[in-house]
Amino acid sequence: MLKISKSKTKNYLFFIIFILSIGAFYPFVHNYVFFNNLKVVVSLFFIIVWFGFLILFSPKLKLPNKGFNLIVFVQAVFFIFLGIVLNSSSNFIQLFYLAISWIVLVLVLSSFPVKFFIRLMIISCIIMGFLCLIGTILFSFGKLSLLGIYEYQGDFNIYNYGWFFIKRSNELTHQLRPAGYFDEPGSYAFVVMFLLLLNRKYFENSRYEYLLILLPLVTTSLAHIFTIIFFVFLFYFNKKNITKIFFLFIMFLSLVFVLSNIENDSVRYFKQRTVDRLDGFIKGEEDKSRQGGLELGPEIFEKHMFGYSKENVKNDYPAFVSETFWGPLIYYGVFGIWIYFLPILYAFYILLRKKDYTGLLGLLLMCFNFLQRPYYIYPLYIVLIYFLFFVKSDDFKQKNYVD
Repeated sequence: MLKISKSKTKNYLFFIIFILSIGAFYPFVHNYVFFNNLKVVVSLFFIIVWFGFLILFSPKLKLPNKGFNLIVFVQAVFFIFLGIVLNSSSNFIQLFYLAISWIVLVLVLSSFPVKFFIRLMIISCIIMGFLCLIGTILFSFGKLSLLGIYEYQGDFNIYNYGWFFIKRSNELTHQLRPAGYFDEPGSYAFVVMFLLLLNRKYFENSRYEYLLILLPLVTTSLAHIFTIIFFVFLFYFNKKNITKIFFLFIMFLSLVFVLSNIENDSVRYFKQRTVDRLDGFIKGEEDKSRQGGLELGPEIFEKHMFGYSKENVKNDYPAFVSETFWGPLIYYGVFGIWIYFLPILYAFYILLRKKDYTGLLGLLLMCFNFLQRPYYIYPLYIVLIYFLFFVKSDDFKQKNYVD
């Protein structure tokens, strides 16, 4: 019979508390579904509960390293300054997210062996991928029921199908884009990008890697397609990996062939959202979902080079889509953008100084994703970025960093 040690039982308990603690914070949305209007209260409650458990089990809290703490302090001062100067509540909200993210990071560092936590995150996202695949097949044959609809950020609804959530602004027909238990497929793809890099750094597990590459394709996320293309180009293109490249290429061609020969509304929609969108990008067609950001971004930035608050942008340019690289550049200005991306710049400096070229490739992949999803100051992303770039390789040998 399988025996689970008390230490691992405690770690699994902390992981459940972790999921409940960040369920109200982007990119997760499960607290919207489970707790509705109490979502933030529940998250804060479980953070307090988590802290209480730590006091009982392990009185000594582990803090992030000094370099990271200094970065967080500089960013906090910057958000306070910008909030006062621009009279912008959005900057104080950003300060709140930064503080919560730092607290969650402290709790994670104090609760888990690093590799144990990362392994659980990878396995969780792989399970989400399988659930999305099974749920999509059931939906395609009319065997999947809608369990509930929940308002999300005013203009959207979260549709709970049990196997996964989806976010839409109107009623559903055959158009299905499962997002796991995140807010949208692009968010799932963004998290998977981090996990692919973390797997490379901590485990180099081929099974994890293949599953993280292939399963999220069911979400029809163009961001994931570009991520895996870029990932394969950066990490696979050498003589040693020619077999793996061939395998992935055959899998992709097989998928295209199958999609092109099945007459089904759901399958046809899947093809439109993946193969056809990729084909359109290659032909130079613009991504309509971010067109407002790409077109208005240069105009707004030219007029407000030193920063323009989110509130003012929303009022003066309602068609602007912030999920482009123009978003933070406009909100924080030509000088503030360096402070906003200070953790990334610091990681670049450290990796370059140590001549860690694998780490630099990972940073390049992350920056590529930042072009269309540049907002990272949320608990989950901060934790993943810290483990990816701020934990030294030598630390893995220490007791606190192994499972």
